[in-house]
Amino acid sequence: MTTTYSASGSRLITTIGRLSKIVKNTLTFFFLFQKGTTGLQRETSVLTTANEGHEELSETASSGKVWLVGFGPGDPELLTIKGYNLIKTADIIFYDDLLNKEFLLRFRAEKVYVGKRKGNHSIEQAEINKLLYEAASVGKTVVRLKGGDPMIFAHGGEEIEYLRHRHIEVGVVPGITAALAAAAFTQIPLTYRGTASSVSFITGHANREIQVPKSGTLVYYMGASNLQTIAKVVINKGWPENTPVLLVYNVSGSDQEEYYTTLTDVITLTLNLKTPLIIVIGEVVGLKHKYTENNMELIYGVV
Repeated sequence: MTTTYSASGSRLITTIGRLSKIVKNTLTFFFLFQKGTTGLQRETSVLTTANEGHEELSETASSGKVWLVGFGPGDPELLTIKGYNLIKTADIIFYDDLLNKEFLLRFRAEKVYVGKRKGNHSIEQAEINKLLYEAASVGKTVVRLKGGDPMIFAHGGEEIEYLRHRHIEVGVVPGITAALAAAAFTQIPLTYRGTASSVSFITGHANREIQVPKSGTLVYYMGASNLQTIAKVVINKGWPENTPVLLVYNVSGSDQEEYYTTLTDVITLTLNLKTPLIIVIGEVVGLKHKYTENNMELIYGVV
């Protein structure tokens, strides 16, 4: 069977074929467009969610601020002006032991005692970290008031790390650390040309191995209960037995006491020394010319 097409019929078939291609291409484009729009919507949704999360993070980060403020060795007059102003405007103050509590009474802020002494921790450091975070996260201006300087034997680094990890802004105001206060109040320099060109601050805590750095002057913190051990270790590291030693109780306080002795006499010392105590070891101690032939007599006397 033979089929015959006229010229007009041929043109009609050609036109229909072209229209079919156009429809097909249009449907394909529409399908791809819909697919792309759906993907775009999904991406937009994800982006919106991410932005919302970022905004929440930013709000958390700016919700409050914690200031680590150094109170100094004890005398309120040694507090910095910036530290004073922050205490004055704080919403809540977490304060250490050995601070002048009467001085704090003049400020309106809520006050929380978080002091720690040897064998008597009112609260552990992990709980202090948590309290700081909780107060700042609800928008409070928080002052963590520390004796001495926040960054010297004061857990300042641990608190900063904990708070920053949780997106809480932290500021630090330095304070006069006990070693520098002891040097000032006893008028004994920690460095002296030709005698000591370096000084080291070391923890004398009984739970740690005693370190003896190569230094012209050694200053031990928190070492009252470990005094004899410190003296023995220092001598074993090669220091002369007659090296002068200064012991200062409650530096800058109205009841400050100073004792002068030597390493060898410290070992046989039977006096029950009070805390807080700063121990200064080195030839610079002898510069004050406080020695007599009977060092043990001096150590029992308050200078």
